[in-house]
Amino acid sequence: MKPLLSLCMIVKNEEKVLKRCLDSVYGIVDEIIIVDTGSTDSTKEIALKYVDKIYEFEWTNSFADARNYAQKQANGEWILVLDADEYVDRESLQQLVTILKNSKDDIDGYDVTIYNFMGTYGERVLQHKSTRIYRNVPNIRYYRSIHEQLRKNENQELTTEMIPFIIYHSGYMTQTVKEKNKNERNAELIEKELNASNSKGFDYFNLANEYLSKAEVEEALKYYLKAYKLKPDFRFSWVSICVVQIILCLKYLERFNDALNVISDAEHIYSETPDFKYLRGEIYYLQHRYDDALEVLTELVNNKHKYQKFIKSIEYLEYDPHILLGHIYKYKGNVQEAVHHYTSALSINNKSYEALYNVLGLLAKFHSEDEIIQFLEKRNWFINERDISLLLRIALNLGLETIAEYYISKLTEETLRTGFQIKLNILKGKYEKAIEQLMSGSLYSLETYIKNGCLDLYDILIASLGAGKSEVIRLLIHIVRDEKEKEFLLFIINETDHISEQTFYLHLVERTLQLKKYDLFEQLISLKDKFENKINLYLGHLLHRYEFIEVALDFYQSVEDFSDLDAQGFANIIEGLAIRNQITEAIQYGLLGINFGHNDFRLYKYVLELMKLNGMSAERNNILEKAKNIYPDSKWLMRQGN
Repeated sequence: MKPLLSLCMIVKNEEKVLKRCLDSVYGIVDEIIIVDTGSTDSTKEIALKYVDKIYEFEWTNSFADARNYAQKQANGEWILVLDADEYVDRESLQQLVTILKNSKDDIDGYDVTIYNFMGTYGERVLQHKSTRIYRNVPNIRYYRSIHEQLRKNENQELTTEMIPFIIYHSGYMTQTVKEKNKNERNAELIEKELNASNSKGFDYFNLANEYLSKAEVEEALKYYLKAYKLKPDFRFSWVSICVVQIILCLKYLERFNDALNVISDAEHIYSETPDFKYLRGEIYYLQHRYDDALEVLTELVNNKHKYQKFIKSIEYLEYDPHILLGHIYKYKGNVQEAVHHYTSALSINNKSYEALYNVLGLLAKFHSEDEIIQFLEKRNWFINERDISLLLRIALNLGLETIAEYYISKLTEETLRTGFQIKLNILKGKYEKAIEQLMSGSLYSLETYIKNGCLDLYDILIASLGAGKSEVIRLLIHIVRDEKEKEFLLFIINETDHISEQTFYLHLVERTLQLKKYDLFEQLISLKDKFENKINLYLGHLLHRYEFIEVALDFYQSVEDFSDLDAQGFANIIEGLAIRNQITEAIQYGLLGINFGHNDFRLYKYVLELMKLNGMSAERNNILEKAKNIYPDSKWLMRQGN
């Protein structure tokens, strides 16, 4: 009897992930076909634990050729295609078998959802659809050398149905991308397709993706726009993704009005997707239009049932809106709502540094650390070393000693526990003890602490400066590989006349604020005059972010040239002056910022609100009209009257 389902894979040097993939399907699929294109690691040894034979294939610079060769070896009625860095849920795979046994004769294949894990820990998820299950018949084959597609009888599209089957993909995680370094190979193959195929739109789309993955945003945008102009039909799944990518490129380039125009057009075509609704809210947020963003994002999270057709990511509905709503409510001082939304985000992704940092920071203002521990334990979020390490990095940076002690005791890995204990000693001001622990370990141990995120360069500098131990800094000079970092270390111990990059200096100053080491802050501030006067602007930003509003104001007012002040500086100065009840001066700074060409929404909003307090109706109307011309879609401005 002919087997029902054959798994077909092409592999090369996949020893790190192959076992996970094969374990997820073994014993459920009827046949496993593994085609190796030149592995030099232990991939074949791992594969032979699951199959009796591995098929060798000489790479031809075509994924389609390799896929079709694998299909030729398969005997099943249906083909399931997986890459080694993918895996499936076994229960779902058993349900798939039932679907295949009852499939209609006119169905050529099935479309499934791919969940792509992104980031360091897989904390982001992007999704797309792909035809990964198809009939094993001679007239269905792959074409295209890269981003290969299935077709029937040379030029026909397959008749497919969407089924609720998910494939999980880890190949886009940060470390994997670095190790694989596929960009150059992919770009060459795409260029080959552009010269050979008629699918120019899809090829330009894939080329744009390669440029975006290398952070070449202008080039990516150019090719996304070319791709969109050459789209064969709106119904192709890549077309809607292309629109999202165009918006993201415009966002990265801070071309916010252009992004909003694209969103307005897209919302008419894709009215049931959360992607464009969320991106509108995000653009408003980035423009500091917090009330407008609040309205859009609240509507999204309160009406999830209306937005169930996802284009790029389910997180545009489930996670991202809650993060931004948390930020907005935090900015507005509504702690209860902020905590609610950060916690909602954590319920979706408990590995989110951003959500966890903010929720712990807010809870620490109103609750004891023992109460926060109870809050965390009830949710059962931190059960393995990696998750506990994430929590410890945050707790220590927030100065939460009791929480840090509690979770350090839960670590079983000795190096991790020691590394975090050193950071805790630094937090407690036990600099001598921290230095002793650092010096008693090996150089390898120190590098491991840094690699695992227990400590970093700035923590060690804090301990060294606090203990007055410059020899530790000299040791660091031999460890760091970046010449600019070495230069900074020499600058800190006054062994060079060369002024270091201010970025390192600002990071160190920020760490003193994080760890509440105000004596060291004062010590470092005495060095600020070695930099250009504009350093006062960035120190003002830092202090304002850590809620030292009054002190920040003094630094801003030390900036000698008003043209050096950016929009953030003007906005923060207005807030500081308003707190001092210096309303007239705050208005003057707002108008000055606007006259300098800073069309930051906050400046207009602050000036409008303060003019209203001062009864400056005529002047207020002039500013309001100017703001409406710049932000014509702002509902908040529309509510401000004529």
